[in-house]
Amino acid sequence: MLKLDDFNPHQKTLGILGKGNKFRLIELEQKTTDLIKLYISKYRLKPKPFYQHRLFVSKHGKGFTRHGVYGICKKYLSRALNPKRFKTINPVHSFRHSCAVNMLAQGNSISDVKNRLGHESIESTKVYLHMDLRNKREVQRKYLKYLQSTITHDPKIDELVGWENKKETLAWLDSL
Repeated sequence: MLKLDDFNPHQKTLGILGKGNKFRLIELEQKTTDLIKLYISKYRLKPKPFYQHRLFVSKHGKGFTRHGVYGICKKYLSRALNPKRFKTINPVHSFRHSCAVNMLAQGNSISDVKNRLGHESIESTKVYLHMDLRNKREVQRKYLKYLQSTITHDPKIDELVGWENKKETLAWLDSL
């Protein structure tokens, strides 16, 4: 459970208590920091008294549970992925996987990836070294084309993510 105090927008960090009760401080990209600040100031619902300290609040005013996060990931990934492909992945783990692949593509060391993911052993992280990133642009093109054909336009998402600067977004996608 993330608390409001776990998020430090000035240092662009988020404190995470993960598996095995291990605490780690992760650095956030500026865009992620800006999105969390926008969520807090504009979209975060009023929590019930017991949940006021929670960073993310459900539509019922309660803090998100891991099952709630799983449900949200499942909902949106099922819209984006082919049903056959969706059956083979864990929705929440797919974001961890994407983070690891992105970090390696940006030139981060395997030990940086290990620390970010909270792996005990470097052996658990080495699986990401065997990924073939040479065809990423073609995969990206096909994925974007598929997304455009399956997901309905939602103005609230556009506003939240800030698609008004498409060149910046496309440059970021190209960097993956």
